[in-house]
Amino acid sequence: MKKATLRKLNLSIIFLVLFTFTPTALIHSTAQAAMVDSQMIDTGENASTLREINEIKVRRALENKIVAEKLKGHGLTAEEVSEKLATMTDDQVHQIASLTDRIPAGGNGAVGIVVAILVIVALVLLIVYLWKRV
Repeated sequence: MKKATLRKLNLSIIFLVLFTFTPTALIHSTAQAAMVDSQMIDTGENASTLREINEIKVRRALENKIVAEKLKGHGLTAEEVSEKLATMTDDQVHQIASLTDRIPAGGNGAVGIVVAILVIVALVLLIVYLWKRV
């Protein structure tokens, strides 16, 4: 008899929590978006010409892990690309700098996927634990 009343109490607490927090989860705010500057250029750099700005963007792109791996795949190093950059025309440097805007700022997103999987596993374990207690 006591086990049945304890189970009813646990179920009523679970439903009370669900009914309390479900409506608050449905409240949302509007999304806001805006244009931002390129993340490849730090505002602290002293660049006076367009070519210098483009060279800074290319150097920052060379520091990216994805770009470094692609260069290794083609048999190039960052030093070789920097040397070649000095001999390029302004238009060629600008063309390469415009390609750097396509590089994702956060990497390849593998960390986000791992975190999402860990959160899902934790939720499943929590549900199974609560289900066994009830």
